[in-house]
Parts: sequence; C-alpha cells; structure tokens
Amino acid sequence: MQLDRTHIAIRVRSLSEIGDLALLMIRRYPVAVTRAFFAGALPWIVINAVLLSFLPLRIAADEFFTEDSMSDLIRYSSWMMVLVVLQTPLAGAFSTYYLGQAVFEQKPTLRHTFAEVWKLRWPLLWVLGFKRLAIPTTLFLLFRIDTDADVFVDFMLPWMIVILAAVIRSNRPFVPEMLVLERCPLRSTSPHVITLGRRSKGLHSPMASELGGRFLTVAGTSLVLVGSVYYSMIWMRGIASSNWSTDLVAMVIFFPLALWIVAAFSVVVRLLGYLDARIRLEGWEVELAIRAEAIRQFGEDAMTGQNISSRGQGSAQTKTPSQTPAPSTQSSETEEAILVPDNDPDASAASVEIEVRP
Repeated sequence: MQLDRTHIAIRVRSLSEIGDLALLMIRRYPVAVTRAFFAGALPWIVINAVLLSFLPLRIAADEFFTEDSMSDLIRYSSWMMVLVVLQTPLAGAFSTYYLGQAVFEQKPTLRHTFAEVWKLRWPLLWVLGFKRLAIPTTLFLLFRIDTDADVFVDFMLPWMIVILAAVIRSNRPFVPEMLVLERCPLRSTSPHVITLGRRSKGLHSPMASELGGRFLTVAGTSLVLVGSVYYSMIWMRGIASSNWSTDLVAMVIFFPLALWIVAAFSVVVRLLGYLDARIRLEGWEVELAIRAEAIRQFGEDAMTGQNISSRGQGSAQTKTPSQTPAPSTQSSETEEAILVPDNDPDASAASVEIEVRP
C-alpha cells in the first residue's frame, strides 16, 4: 500500500489553483456533480417549486408587467437564491462523500454512497438543516404561500438570513466534510473523543481570516457564474426559438437550474479547500509519505489499525484493499500538471483507500 500515491497531487494550492482543479475533477468524476449531487438536490428542488411557483404564475397571469409584477419577481428571485444557498451543504452530502472516496481510492458506487450518507442523516439534518437555517427557512415559507408581499418579510428578511448564514459558514465552512468524511460525533462524554465542535475549532481557528477572504471570493464568483449560466440558457433558447423574454419557463426552470449548477460546483471547491486546509495545518502530504515508506519497509500489516490523519488524535484509519486498482490515465497535459501523472517514477500503481472515522 503506497499512501503517497493518490489520484490528485497532495500539496498546498492557491484559491485559483483550487478552482482549476475543481473543473478537472468535474470532468474526471462527472457522476459526483450530476447524479450524486442532484439526487440530494432533487427533494429541495421540488419543495422550492411548491413554495414559490405561485409568484411566477401570478406574474404570467398579469396582462401587463406592473409594479406588483416587479415586486413578485424580486420576491421570487430573492427567496429562491436564499433557499438554494441554505440547502446546498445538505444537498451536496452525497457528492461530498463520493468525491472524498474517489480522490483516494477507486470510484465508489452510488448505492454505497447513498447507504453511507443515509447513516448520517440525523447529524446532517440537525447541523446542516436546522442549525444552518435551511429547514426553518423552508418551513417559514410554507406559511407564505399565496400571500401578498410584505416589505420586511419579503425584501429585508431574505438578505438578513443570507448575511447571518454567510457569517456562520465563512467561519466554519468545512463542517459538511467533518460530518460526512471524518464522521465526527456531535457530542461525547469522553474527553478523548474528537467531537464536531473540537474538530471544527482546531481546523478553522488558525485559518479564520484566510477562510473568510476565500468565502467572499467564492461567493462573488458564484454570483457571476449564476448570471452567466442563466443568460446562456436564455441565449440558447433565443437562438433556437427567437424567444428572448423572461417568461414562466425562464423563471421556473432556467433560474433555479442555474443556481443549482453553480451550487454543485461550489461543493467541489469547498471539498478541495478542506483538503488544502488539512495540508497547510496538519502536513498531510508529509504524513502520507512517511506512512507509505513505513509500509514499503515493514509491510502493510505494520500500519494496520493506525491513524492516517496527522492530527494525532485518531480521526482516520487505514485499511488494506482486497485488490489493487489500476492507475487512472490522464487525458491532457493540463490535467497532468495538476493531477498526479501516471508516469511519475515516485508514484506507485496502487491508489489509496482511506476510511475516515471519528
């Protein structure tokens, strides 16, 4: 077992490099951002449509575009963006687990991915659903169906929720990875167990300022990408049918779809940012190299049952795969510059299989 042979190069990266690598990972693991992500997002897509579709329907029913129509349009777009922002971490749990396993071992099956994430449903619902306001906001809008616009509730409250969520998530962005990949428990009576609070403080506090800056940069870039994807859909339809208007189809289908496509990309960027934080703070690449050399010298049994994480507190364990997966081939020189090249003389043909546990 060569722990220093992974599907991506384990090294420190800048935010721009993380963005480039995210695009390459989307190409290499398209299942993670199509079937895996949208399997988690589909329930939320349906719920959001039920909660907010009365607004575009009311706009389409107006004979002329009036001030009330503009009010409904702003109300619809504001609440839709708020819901997608709040629901993305919970919707991306399947995608996070899939990529977390695929980066270090063979590609997992979707059935296995769903089964493993389902075991964590209650911690995910409590932390990412309730404490991060996704479920409370959704329940609140349930009582606002088919109601008239209110200045505070429909125009000020959405931005207050976004600001509150941004403050929380900019300080603790990697909580989904800690729940899904590291399996950190929410609480424990033992002082030696790494709970979610202890792990989050240990990983986030040393990089608080940098994580805040990265969050603002990614948020601004995501907003631009949403506009790009949305107007690309409008342009494609306009070329095909000469319909360039912001009609019912554009509001009900194109706008939410653009939001969720960018949300899927943001999940990949967040996962890579989590790996980068561990490398910066825990010297993860050095730990993998040392343990890989120990296995080469003393055999795979020498490292069985020991921690793979450089935290030294027992958050991850190594296991031996039954078969050695074949190395993946690179399809372009650009990808080889970021991902681990297959012809690297220091790299082994065996990939890493890591099972993350609390």
